[in-house]
Amino acid sequence: KVMHAYYAKESPIPPPVIMPPSPMLSLMFNPQEFFLPEELLPPKKRGRDRSSSSTSALPQEFKIGESSRKISLERHEKQIEEFLNHLDELSLDRIENIEDNIEGLGKGRVIIQQDFDNLETELQETRAQVAKIQRKQLGISFIQ
Repeated sequence: KVMHAYYAKESPIPPPVIMPPSPMLSLMFNPQEFFLPEELLPPKKRGRDRSSSSTSALPQEFKIGESSRKISLERHEKQIEEFLNHLDELSLDRIENIEDNIEGLGKGRVIIQQDFDNLETELQETRAQVAKIQRKQLGISFIQ
C-alpha cells in the first residue's frame, strides 16, 4: 500500500484583520512624547521627519567578515557622540529650561487627571440631583 499524504486540500489563509485605532486611544496618544525635542537634535538632523531617521541613513558597504550588528553599533555610537557634542554646545540655562518643560509635561498630566476626576465626581452628583428631581416629579404626577 502507498499512502499519498499530499492529497489534502489546502485551506486558504485568511487575510489579516486590521482593526481601526480606538478613538479614545488616539485622543490619549501624543506622538511628540516619543521623539526628542527639536532643540536637542544635532543641527544637521533638525527639520527632518524624526520618525524616519533610522531609515534615512544610506546602507553602508560591509567589509568581508563584519557583521551587521557591528556596523549598527558603530552607527549608534556615532549618533550618540553627535548628540553629546551638540548637548555640550547648549547653554546650561537652555538645558535647565528644557528639563523644566519636560517636568511640566508630567505635572500637566497629573493636573489633567485631577481635573478629569473632579469632572467625573461633578457629573455623578449632577446625575443624582436629576434623578431626585425626576422622582419628585413622578410623585407629584401620581398625586394629581
